Amino acid sequence: MAFFLHTFYGRIISMPMVISVASGKGGVGKSSLVVNLSLCLQESYGPTLLVDSDLLMANSHILLNTQPKTDIVDVLEGHSEWRDAVHKVSNGLALLPGRTAANVLLGSEAEKMKNLITTLKDDGQEFDYIVVDTPAGSGVGVLDMLSVSDHAVIVILGQATSFVDAYALIKNAYLERHLTRFSTVVNMAKSAEQAEIIFAKFKRVVGQFLPIEMIYNGFLPNMADINEASIKGHSAHDMMAKARIAAKMDEILKSLLAISSGMGTAPETALKMHRL
Repeated sequence: MAFFLHTFYGRIISMPMVISVASGKGGVGKSSLVVNLSLCLQESYGPTLLVDSDLLMANSHILLNTQPKTDIVDVLEGHSEWRDAVHKVSNGLALLPGRTAANVLLGSEAEKMKNLITTLKDDGQEFDYIVVDTPAGSGVGVLDMLSVSDHAVIVILGQATSFVDAYALIKNAYLERHLTRFSTVVNMAKSAEQAEIIFAKFKRVVGQFLPIEMIYNGFLPNMADINEASIKGHSAHDMMAKARIAAKMDEILKSLLAISSGMGTAPETALKMHRL
């Protein structure tokens, strides 16, 4: 699935859909969710590029068990073209890795990062989807990533601190970037019923103060539950655990991709079609 928005000499040119995933605080399992989401997109929906935009605590490459020699910092500093810094990993997924403890000024890189995502969207026609793993928090770089995306996905837990920090992120995105629509995934929930209750509470909190459309896209089960078999070393159960993750990811993606694009105050009319 891709957006067909531009024409060149009468020929329709496809643009990838950009999905940015953010969280108000660290420790909510965002990066693990992003990696699994990207793998599922690549496997079942179309060519996918995962962009790790974290310059301080990037770990997508670690989760994907790869050791890239070039990364997004090389691109931002002009030492590499973006395609030269993209690495193919598991099942054909493309990764533009971040860097851990990069020696850069985050404020000065924010505009470059925003421009890079715009460039990827304009020039990355070989991809149907671009998934951006944003740093935790509500810094200017995160807000910029959300503002140039087709979908802003917020990851929350059923914890007061997660609610407070996620609300702060959404508030800043609304006030500073005028975003009015957010998708939400509840992580580490014990059940579907608990996840829906957590989302309903969070939506109610946001709705009391902001004119924001909050959309529920699904949940992931408690990771301790999923990883229990791995800890015990049962390979058959490992496969069952992975299947459970994949099934939940597919539910999240079906819900997310069914939503019309556009997060601003005016409705969007972008046509979404399957790539021929």
